[in-house]
Parts: sequence; structure tokens; C-alpha cells
Amino acid sequence: MKMKVKLWIEDQNNNLVFGDGKNEIISCLDSTGSIAETSKQLNMSEEKIFKHLDILEENNEKEMVLCIKGLKKTSKPSYILTADAREILQTYQIYQYDVRKFSELKFEEIFGNIKNN
Repeated sequence: MKMKVKLWIEDQNNNLVFGDGKNEIISCLDSTGSIAETSKQLNMSEEKIFKHLDILEENNEKEMVLCIKGLKKTSKPSYILTADAREILQTYQIYQYDVRKFSELKFEEIFGNIKNN
């Protein structure tokens, strides 16, 4: 047996503010700076990534990602996280780590004596 935990944060209206999927997307976007590369790495369409980013900004009521246009018309834009996005990302990742660690310990405490069949 193994334990799995899925986390997300909602606002008072049950709108998704942040979760594992958004964490994965903006973490990858932060490292690549590119929607296209993020799309490839996560095996997700660029359209779906933009929808996630729109939801993220709408439900957090803050700008999360900045688009920096290239100097040449042929240059692709770069994407960078705002300070607010970095704060949410870092805070969520700490929360995610702590909850998963606690869950693993509690799982082992409760189910540790049960053997896999």
C-alpha cells in the first residue's frame, strides 16, 4: 500500500486559488521562461497552460506572470513570475512538503503493521 495526498487551496467561493497542477505549471514556466517549452515538458497544450494562468490570476486577483516581448519581431516572448507568484509558489511548496511529510508519518503509524498482499 502507498499513501497519496492531493492538495489545493480554495477561496471563500470555492474557486481554486492554487494547487498541485498550478504549482507544476508555474514552477516549470519559472525555469523555462517559455510557454512552448513548458508545454513540451508537461505534455500539455499551450492553450491549456494559458487557461491555467488565467484562472490563477483571476482567483488570486493579482498579476502572476509577466510577458516580456522580444526586441525583434521574430523573437518569442519570455515569461517571468511576479513577486506575488513567487511568494505563493514558495509558500505552497512549503505547505505541500509539510502536509505530505505529516501524512506519510501518520500513514506509517496507522497502516505500518498491515502487510501488502
